[in-house]
Amino acid sequence: MTMPAADSVRSRHQGGAASMTGRRRRGSLRRRVLVALTASLLAAPGVFADDDADGAQAGSSKLRMLPVPIFLTEPAIGRGLGASLVLIHPRRETGTVLTRVDVPDAGVELSDGQLDPPDVTAVFGAYTEDDTWAAGVVHAASWSADRLRYVGALMATNVNATVYLVDRAVGFNSRGEFLLQSLSARVSSSRLFLGGKLKVNRSDTSFRLDLGGDDPIEVGLGETTDAGLAFQGFFDSRDTTFTPSRGQLVRLDVWRHDTSFGGDFDYWKTVFKALSFHPLSPDIVLGLRLEGAAASGDPPFWGYPWITLRGVPAMRYQDEGVVAAEAELRWNIAPRWAVVGFAGGGATDGDIDRFESQDPLWAGGVGVRYLFAADLGLWVGADIARGPEEDVWYIQVGHAW
Repeated sequence: MTMPAADSVRSRHQGGAASMTGRRRRGSLRRRVLVALTASLLAAPGVFADDDADGAQAGSSKLRMLPVPIFLTEPAIGRGLGASLVLIHPRRETGTVLTRVDVPDAGVELSDGQLDPPDVTAVFGAYTEDDTWAAGVVHAASWSADRLRYVGALMATNVNATVYLVDRAVGFNSRGEFLLQSLSARVSSSRLFLGGKLKVNRSDTSFRLDLGGDDPIEVGLGETTDAGLAFQGFFDSRDTTFTPSRGQLVRLDVWRHDTSFGGDFDYWKTVFKALSFHPLSPDIVLGLRLEGAAASGDPPFWGYPWITLRGVPAMRYQDEGVVAAEAELRWNIAPRWAVVGFAGGGATDGDIDRFESQDPLWAGGVGVRYLFAADLGLWVGADIARGPEEDVWYIQVGHAW
């Protein structure tokens, strides 16, 4: 989970297209808030910081209500703060069909049995220096000994961000509501899950065009609804979902957005993601990532995919199709400390006039990690990345991917 920050981001386009203080579309902010909420939850004292297995099991059997701070450092929306009230529901001490990770390092030993993942409910709100705000509720649960997994979110947002049209930054504002529902079921006793997703964005969006006058021109799209249904399938053999040391995650989401669902747009979007982690020695872990996405039909500007790499601004390079690949090496230099190095590349392609196809671009950097919760395999830390245009630093809670 990544939360980036860069002092150079806002200075680059100040005085250009009005209010170019961000680089992300509204859907991206909503995901960022969810990421920040989860990250803050995991980092809160007393939530998961008990490395003793018996202590963790005892704590999991109690209902806990915790106030948790949220720290936002996403340059797209400005630095900000928030707060959440998190309710951790008690979980049953029943074994799942998965394996349990006892020590989250490259030489991890696996044993049979694992507690059901805890059910978590959170109510939150956050505000940034660029007058972007979000408030909502998130719930994550697993049922039937982790044979069913559910995630739901409902939030209201006001987003000030930027989209790039013909390589020109254009600021926009979007106010609205967002709903996400996701349910997947395990196939027999395998590591394969199949299921579906529902996503609805209702918003009032306007662009701010700087044509050289004293004040920018406001061009409104009016109120729109973007509703989509997706088939999702994923295979997950990672030893931990937070900072894996071995195993694979392969995920495919096929989205159909349609006016028959109550929306205003008709388009397809397919997203593929593959992660693979390999222990090269007891102290060194190699991670590999491949992602691709494609959109067709008549999507809104926020429906087109973009290159996602550390060091590359979000939504900076969009088109009908994008691909990105990245490698990361983690070296555990001490029982609780590690250093990482990473590098990757990405490209775009398509026939949309408003976007320019991007030849392969490259980015990379280094970082440091601290083992925060050994029983979950949760590492936290920071990265500094250099891309084709600027340097960006990131706060990491869990793995960057």
